[in-house]
Amino acid sequence: MTIAFRTRLFVIAILIVGCVLLPVVGLGWSRILSFEVGRLDERLCMEARRLLMPPKQGEDFHRLQADMLGKLRLTQAEQLMLQRQSRDGQERLQSEHWPIGLTVDSLDWRSVTSRERPGAAGNCALASFESSGAVWRAALHTAPEGRSFVAADLVELKSELQGALRNALTLVIPLALVLSALGAWLLAALTMRPVNRLREAMLGVTQKALDQRLPSSGEDREFKELIAAYNAMLANLEQSFAQATRFSADAAHELKTPLTILQGRLEQAVNNAQDPLLQAELTGLQDEVARLANITRKLLMLSQADAGRLALHVSTLDLSAMLKELLADAEMLLSHQTIRSDIEPKLLTPGDALLLRQLFNNLLSNAVRYCRSAGTITVTARALPDGIECVFGNPCEAIAPESRAHFFDRFFRGDASRNRRTEGHGLGLSLAREIARAHGGELTLQASAADQVIMRLWLLKS
Repeated sequence: MTIAFRTRLFVIAILIVGCVLLPVVGLGWSRILSFEVGRLDERLCMEARRLLMPPKQGEDFHRLQADMLGKLRLTQAEQLMLQRQSRDGQERLQSEHWPIGLTVDSLDWRSVTSRERPGAAGNCALASFESSGAVWRAALHTAPEGRSFVAADLVELKSELQGALRNALTLVIPLALVLSALGAWLLAALTMRPVNRLREAMLGVTQKALDQRLPSSGEDREFKELIAAYNAMLANLEQSFAQATRFSADAAHELKTPLTILQGRLEQAVNNAQDPLLQAELTGLQDEVARLANITRKLLMLSQADAGRLALHVSTLDLSAMLKELLADAEMLLSHQTIRSDIEPKLLTPGDALLLRQLFNNLLSNAVRYCRSAGTITVTARALPDGIECVFGNPCEAIAPESRAHFFDRFFRGDASRNRRTEGHGLGLSLAREIARAHGGELTLQASAADQVIMRLWLLKS
């Protein structure tokens, strides 16, 4: 499935934001956890010093333990380990749920300074260990009168932090995604703006508008290079097309005079010839020269149309009367076909009478020439809100789709017509379309069955 480049940019930007957001959240979680563990270390050291101090009046070990649970933000007694031991070892108090086999001296203690942990200064050491499938953080305070040990389960701390982070992300993540989506869409739109300008300029390029150039001021360097390459391509195309058009026009113009002279000489030779065989041979040559002169005349008109110099002598024409007159002439050429017409009266259009007559002649002659025997040629003309529509249809031998795609190509003739018995040289439809376009209209081949040809002509109306 093909997707738009803007959509691709949008998706890539969202993926990049997502890939950046995940490590940022992970790093933030790590930093927050490290910060909270540092705060916990400070509280553990303070509670360890407090545990070693003489108890206040009415304060026993269990009450002290309950108070520490609250200050350390623990919910269960099993989440706290306490041990107090005198230096001589005669007095030793510890939590009831003290794990079997756990000894304070077996832990990997690390002394801390006030610079590392403010509030944890003094004879305080820190350690981490695992017990009963949980990770614990412990502080050991040593004093002349003895030592005290306080350890807290990190599960509660992590659970609390995860809850806070989850609540924050519930708000932050959707907001970040929405802002990222808006930013990605804006980025894609800004990135596509020069591309869209270039695309619109390319769509507007026609053989009569090759002199257009796309300005590159204010664009980024890469797009300036792309626009410069596009403008250079247009310049080369304009030069090549101008040379080809000039060559066609010059060749057709130079051939016009000698062909006219040759026609006149052949006509004189035919009139003066006494031998019937020679007269027939000269008549055949005269027909070929007339055919070549007709091709030359059409090539000259096509060259003028390509250069935008097709001269029009515009006046208000009655297409209804013109079509009826041409249809009457076409009926004289029919052998076994019939013509059915439906032409609205008073279809007025501004145009050149000679050129439009030639256009209709080309369409009608094609319809008559290629219509199947006993077939019916249909011609309709009607006024539309935006112009005049003329439709010419005829049944024919089946035409392949690839041949239909070349109907308006110059010198193209279908396989069924590639012989001298069928008149024509593949320029009629090309010239008809150029005449229609010169009048601000259009000639198109309509979609139809393989054995049917339907040509639609649209012209302006007065």
